[in-house]
Amino acid sequence: MTTLQVTIPFKSRKRTYMNGSKNKTNNENKDILNIEETNNTLNRQIKEGKNGEESNDDKCSPKKMARKQLACSLTKDKPKFLNENSHKTSALKPLVSREKEIEWMENFLITHLDKEQSASLYISGQPGTGKTASLTYILQLPKIKEGFKQVYINCTMMKSAASIYSRICKELQLPTSGTSEKASLSAIEKFLVKKHKMILLVLDEIDQLDSKRQAVLYTVFEWAARPSRLVLLGVANALDLTQRALPRLQARALAPATLHFAPYTKHQIIDIFTSVLATEDTTNVFSPVALQMLAAKISAVSGDMRRALDIGRRVIELARRSKFSENQSVDNMMKDSSVTVELKQVLEILNDIYGGSRKIETDVEEGLPMQQKLILCSLMLMLTKGKNKDIVLGKLHDVYKRVAAARNIAALELGEVASACALLEARGAVRLRAGAGARGRRLRLQWDEAELAAALRDKPLLSAILADTACLSAS
Repeated sequence: MTTLQVTIPFKSRKRTYMNGSKNKTNNENKDILNIEETNNTLNRQIKEGKNGEESNDDKCSPKKMARKQLACSLTKDKPKFLNENSHKTSALKPLVSREKEIEWMENFLITHLDKEQSASLYISGQPGTGKTASLTYILQLPKIKEGFKQVYINCTMMKSAASIYSRICKELQLPTSGTSEKASLSAIEKFLVKKHKMILLVLDEIDQLDSKRQAVLYTVFEWAARPSRLVLLGVANALDLTQRALPRLQARALAPATLHFAPYTKHQIIDIFTSVLATEDTTNVFSPVALQMLAAKISAVSGDMRRALDIGRRVIELARRSKFSENQSVDNMMKDSSVTVELKQVLEILNDIYGGSRKIETDVEEGLPMQQKLILCSLMLMLTKGKNKDIVLGKLHDVYKRVAAARNIAALELGEVASACALLEARGAVRLRAGAGARGRRLRLQWDEAELAAALRDKPLLSAILADTACLSAS
């Protein structure tokens, strides 16, 4: 049995509602509501207060000690889905609202496994639509796990498109005649014509293999068109990657099967929340109208379930803080530590994330680090003074570097700018979309241009950037 090791990098998040995103969860339905763990600390403090002669808690008043016990009770009695590791589950369950896609993938793989037949499948969908979680579920099914030699590669980790060959050789433990990519490719080609166990090659973020004339992409898809006992699964965001970047596959009738994960609808988001809450017997945490509002907003903006879950965390935290601060009776709070999220709390968080000019002005004034402000100003400069309004990350990075250099500020590297843009996306300021390679990712301003310009007007350093047309082109 082959062990599948999955390493999926993800953008870091600094704000609470985008916390801990280094690894994509294997079960997005359970990834909900992660708040700071205080239970162990409070228990230890209370215990020391009872037993430790030198403990500072000995000096606490009864009222203060009661409040500590209350806080401990709130964390102790909270639903299990609030815990940091709540997304981990021993039960193998498909994602709610992705049953059809999972069934289709399972049938596709089992059919070709039973026939020992090569094939390719391109899986597309925007971030947060359940692609990776659904695929991870499929790869853990006993028949798939035992029937295939599984090779998982995240293409964002490759130094170059051609380096995928040496990585595949390493995963398949193939001997090579040298260390060059050509030698690795030759070893793979020789292996594929031999009789071997069925191979399932999963290339996540396959659009990162973009190269001159798309030679690498054509090569890996053509492997799966031969009698090579190889099934290729390519995963990326763009819906039209194979038609746009690989037209020769269509012309030669070698195009892969396709499966698209559409953004979650309002009803699907509600179903997922309801399912997760029901498993913990906490279905009343959200009032019906609050959950309806949250689901409606997310489905209208992006259909991103991860965003919905992140906002859910923030809303529950706000509801708990509000109840604790408003209730003046410690005894009453200890008797009733439950919390219900109401519409006003959802609206407060949604307004904080998707709010208008007041939020923009506050973020520009207080919330944004200088580098993110420079990136926003560079984007505004390109939109207001540049000729091309179709902004890609590579061009933005070039303009941003000139803006920073003109002001004697150290500039970030392309990868760091991408991470900063992801943080801006978390604030609702911009929207990142897939593109050809890292530099080709598309960027769109979500905030209103006029409101952002007004927020920058009273900031001399930032407002000057909006008129600095010299930074639009290399001197």
